Amino acid sequence: MLKFLPIILALLLPGMAKSQGVEFPAPPNGQVFDPTGWLGADRIVRLENELSRYKKNHQVDVFVVLWSRSLPPRTTLEELAVRLGETWARQPLWAVVLHLPESLHRPVVVSRNTSGRLPGEQFIDDARQSAVSRGMKEPHTRARIESLALETGEELIFWKNRALLEQTTSTPRDSNTLPQGEKLHRPLLPPAIVLIFPALLLIVILRRFRQRSGSLTFPARTWRRRLNASWGGANQITVSIPPRSP
Repeated sequence: MLKFLPIILALLLPGMAKSQGVEFPAPPNGQVFDPTGWLGADRIVRLENELSRYKKNHQVDVFVVLWSRSLPPRTTLEELAVRLGETWARQPLWAVVLHLPESLHRPVVVSRNTSGRLPGEQFIDDARQSAVSRGMKEPHTRARIESLALETGEELIFWKNRALLEQTTSTPRDSNTLPQGEKLHRPLLPPAIVLIFPALLLIVILRRFRQRSGSLTFPARTWRRRLNASWGGANQITVSIPPRSP
């Protein structure tokens, strides 16, 4: 009997695993997985166009998943969304909007970043929470799913570009980080200019000092009478006129 135990287990284990697990679907051709068409053709087309643009132009993978199957045992919606994103995503920055149609569960949004160039969990959480707060304001579930996907994509793109810009501007190349060879080739001021500046400064100071030290009053005037005239202003001069000859 013990000889047949491994054979019996080999035959039973696949069936037991299949009964306890759920077959994982193949990735969709685009960004929307909706086998039953629950979202509607118009919304699916709009989402495919926008989410494909996010992926192509900004390297952000956003998937919309309408899960019509049963959940795997002991698996939450968040855990299932993470598993889907890790399996389907082709970009280091990705997000999954997961919903169970015709259920009482609210849609869930998960996002991850595997790129070393971007910040970590806090960056992702801020972007996701901001997108969820706006997307959940839609009154109807289908519109809410569409809004969550678009808002999440836009928010991730915004935070990604901002993080890369901050990294670029926060590490400028200055004189302390330049290689020694570049420091040696940096142009210096000519020696003549270095000597001219102090000389010009000294001349300006001396001119200012002389202008301030000089007298600001007119020189005294000496009035002298001329020909005893009170207004002539010259010396008193006696003129001798010789008499005329007869």
